[in-house]
Formats: sequence, C-alpha cells, structure tokens
Amino acid sequence: MSTLDAGLVTLLADTIRPLVRSEVRVIPGEAAVTLPVGVSKIGGMPDLPADFVWPDFEGERYVPEPPADFDDEGFREDEADRAPPGRIRAPLAFLAQIDCRRASAFDGENLLPKDGMLSFFYELNTMKSGFDPADRGCARVYWFPDVTALRRTPPPPETVWPDWMDRRPLSSVPVTFEARASVPCYDDFCETEEEGRILPRFPAGRFWEYYDEAARSLGWEEESADADRSKLLGWPDILNNPMFIDCEAVARGIAMTDESGMDRLTYEEKIALSRSARRDWTLLFQLGTVRDGDRSVYWGEAGHLFFWIRRKDLARRDFSRTWLIFQCG
Repeated sequence: MSTLDAGLVTLLADTIRPLVRSEVRVIPGEAAVTLPVGVSKIGGMPDLPADFVWPDFEGERYVPEPPADFDDEGFREDEADRAPPGRIRAPLAFLAQIDCRRASAFDGENLLPKDGMLSFFYELNTMKSGFDPADRGCARVYWFPDVTALRRTPPPPETVWPDWMDRRPLSSVPVTFEARASVPCYDDFCETEEEGRILPRFPAGRFWEYYDEAARSLGWEEESADADRSKLLGWPDILNNPMFIDCEAVARGIAMTDESGMDRLTYEEKIALSRSARRDWTLLFQLGTVRDGDRSVYWGEAGHLFFWIRRKDLARRDFSRTWLIFQCG
C-alpha cells in the first residue's frame, strides 16, 4: 500500500474537525452483588419512584440466527429447550441508569441534565430493531429529577428473561465516566455535504484510507470486534448504516425495513428528510456488549443498542419520544 499524501490527510482532518463532538464514555467496572441506591450502573435492579408504572411490549419473539458452529452438539442439545417462535407480551428489561449529576460533569457540550437519573429500558424477548413505526414502545427512557425519591425496585414477577441470556438478568455493573472527543466514522461523514465538496481532491478508491488516518489524528478509535463500547452523546459506532434518516423516517411513519418506504418519496423529499434528520437528531446513549461475571451479553452478533433523541426534546428534558435502533454485525 502506497504512502498517504500528508497534505491531503491534513486537509481532510481540517474538514472533519468542525464535526467533532463531545462524548461521555461509559466505563464498566466489575459486577457487584449490591450497590447503593442512586449510583450509575448497567443491569441489576433499577432505582425508581414509588408510583412508577413498569412498561411492557408485545411483538414477535426474537429468534437468534444459529452460530457459525451450528453442528456443535451443545447447540443442538439446547435447541429443544428454547422458547418457540410466536408473539409474546412481556415487561421491558431494565438496562442501565445514569446519575446525571456525575455524568454531566464530563459533558463538554452541556446537553445532559445536571441532576436526576436517566433510566433505560428495552424488551429483550422481541429485540425490535427500530426500523418500523410498529416498534414504538419496545424501548423507553425515563428521567427522574429527584434522586432522593428513588428506591430499589425489583422487576415485575411476569418478567421473562430470554434463552440467549441464559434466562437470567444482568448483574449490577457499576460504571464511571470519561470525557472523550467524538469523531464521526467514515459512514457518517460520507452522508455530509462536506464529503461531497472534498471527495474530488482524493485518489479514486482511497478516500476511506485517508479518512481513517485523518480521523485517528483527531482522536477517533475503531470499535473492537466485540462491540463493547458504551457512551452518552457524541457520534455512534456504526455497525451497519447511518441512523439519522432511520430515526426521522420512522418518526414520520415510514417503515425502513426495506427500500419500499423511501421509494414513495421524491428526490427532493428525500433530501429534505435527510437534512432535517441530521439537524434534529442526536445520540443519547449507546450500549455495547456487557461483561457480566462469567458471561458476555451480546446484542445479536456483537451489536449495539442506540437510543436516539431529538435535540429539542433533550433540551426540554422530554425523553418520552426517544427512539431505539438495534444494529449488529
């Protein structure tokens, strides 16, 4: 592979720099049997107000694809014990809670609430992708301004933990926070007007090489194969496609499960939707693979759960219209 032109790397880095955001990296610790009420954590039992109404969701049961070693005897023996396909209605699972007082200290853009608790829930038996308006309700985000009013709350007795989680909940994993620069990955940058302006300056077929080098110089880190990075805010670690348009389209009632929904729009309508999506939506929380004692809990095949929110909703602390996108490798 030939050496990259240093001048072009610098030019591209200068083009990317205005797009760099602040993210709050969520750093998991070791699983703990007990944690104090009000701490930031992944898994365990949530801290909720006394009048909290636990949400539920109904949909088709998620059936994971067989692994590459499908003929493995252990996989075949377990297959008979797996829940059959079909519809299920179940309470959403508690995923994580974030003490905003602590997390906001690492928020370089002052987007997060300065106090209160953010709690994230998702229905794990159906594992909806978020590409269909019918997926609304499969994930929820709550903000509780008064942390002193929260108490440790067990899940409803009818909670169903899926087979792929060994039918047991996540253990409590305490988390800490770090401030990081957040650089868009190649796929997100290629959706911008900046890419269109600068692309003709680069050798054909090599732009992605230049992009990776320029992005690294600004602090970009490639996600691991295990997809174990969790964060608040910033740019997402994309595993499939950019998600801004998905969020905006589904919010407008357009299914993104295939191309038929977007095909009904004119070219001008698609451009307007794309610009609106990038202006209005931002990542709120990305949850990666969870290391839980003797197991690793993957979202699909090493995937991420992405909670998105409109900027105006985040500013007015309205978390009722967040949208989840599930991507995996």
